[in-house]
Amino acid sequence: MKKVCCFLVAISLLSLVGCGKNQREPEVTEKIPKADGQNHENIDWQENYDEPLPADYEGTLSMWGWDDAYYKTVTEAFRKKYPNVKFEYTPVENGDLIQKYKTALITGGELPDIGWAVMAYRAEIFELDMWEPLNQEPYGFDISQVHECVRPQMMNSKRDVCGIEQTLAAAGLAYRRDLAEEYLGTDDPKELEAMFPDWQSFIEKGKEVYDNSNGTVYLWPGLADAQQFIREQQGIPWIEGDTIRVTDTLKHSLDIVCKFRDSHTSDTLEAWTPKWYEALGKGTHIFTGCATWSVAFEIEQYDPEGKDKGHWGLMSAPEGNILWGGTTMGITKTCKDKRLAWEFIKFATLSTEGAEALNTLGLLTTAIRPYEENPDLGSYKSPWFGSQDIGDYFLNEIVPNIRGRKISVNDSVIHEGLNLINASLRKDPEITSQDALQYLKDYLKEELPDYKIE
Repeated sequence: MKKVCCFLVAISLLSLVGCGKNQREPEVTEKIPKADGQNHENIDWQENYDEPLPADYEGTLSMWGWDDAYYKTVTEAFRKKYPNVKFEYTPVENGDLIQKYKTALITGGELPDIGWAVMAYRAEIFELDMWEPLNQEPYGFDISQVHECVRPQMMNSKRDVCGIEQTLAAAGLAYRRDLAEEYLGTDDPKELEAMFPDWQSFIEKGKEVYDNSNGTVYLWPGLADAQQFIREQQGIPWIEGDTIRVTDTLKHSLDIVCKFRDSHTSDTLEAWTPKWYEALGKGTHIFTGCATWSVAFEIEQYDPEGKDKGHWGLMSAPEGNILWGGTTMGITKTCKDKRLAWEFIKFATLSTEGAEALNTLGLLTTAIRPYEENPDLGSYKSPWFGSQDIGDYFLNEIVPNIRGRKISVNDSVIHEGLNLINASLRKDPEITSQDALQYLKDYLKEELPDYKIE
């Protein structure tokens, strides 16, 4: 009992000194008047949103974002088609963007023409009164144009589409081929998928690998990244009306992560720290969660020897794959040239030309039609993955096995509670999964008192 009390006190203290909470903040009620589009000759602003703009069209679009490589790639590709269009880009950390939007709305400050929304804060961002509903006229976006798994995350509580995903952030598992061959007897993705139909079989093999390697090799690097992956597999909303479904939606992932820890299936590296990243190149962990973006931003950066040795393989995860992260682009109500903004978003997220630009970054578009028009766009190879076509594997093996989860405004509060609990699970091996579940319920009762916690 003493340990439980100490843990809860620690959580309370951490929540006081941490980032601002995402719950029950005063709603922004200030109405933003719609700005008229710029008057351009021969353009009817109420019609023709499906028609391309003249090649000599002139205009300027502003946006705030954090992915310089994506921004430069898609805007340069767009300007090849519309060379007289200019872009104004302001770098902003993704975690700071929601407050920047709120401040602009409250003070009457300037919003960008095109708004970005990262997955972690998207539900709350989408409830701000600043978005053009892209599913309504004059835009008329049909959400069936994109893969089914990303559709729930593109809508607000009114089921209006506030933004379209920049890329398809599908995730399965990457694995070290050399270690898989040595400790599991195969480096073939299909054979490994058959070996691990569920996390229990993964845990049983994890203990065996740890023992056979004299404690030098683990199946997984850290507890927080494992819990984050597993909790997204069910595709069930965490919040339904006034109820947070803690037991139904999060108990399974906490149970599995505690078994990871207790069986030495997982190491206890703190996720996304320098040591965690460096471990990708050390050959001490066989598996890691791998999204499309992980290839360039994690594996290729932190395993330099893997380029020549083809260290890695890609496979589906036990019990299903997930969407890991993601960013949407939408049009703000104050956008000065909505017609141009829609033309750019369509190009970047829905067109074959936009998909070709993404392919140069090793990324996939969420739109379905570009792959029908050019099947080669689904192909991508990285030297780190040898001869495996990881673009094809993501698109045809991993994506069909993803259940997208409908996001809720206070998901970020649940994330914060889980982050605190995962840190404690890593540091204290005596905390059980039942303890962790109760800690999470107690934390949410304190932070979100207006909800029922089940």
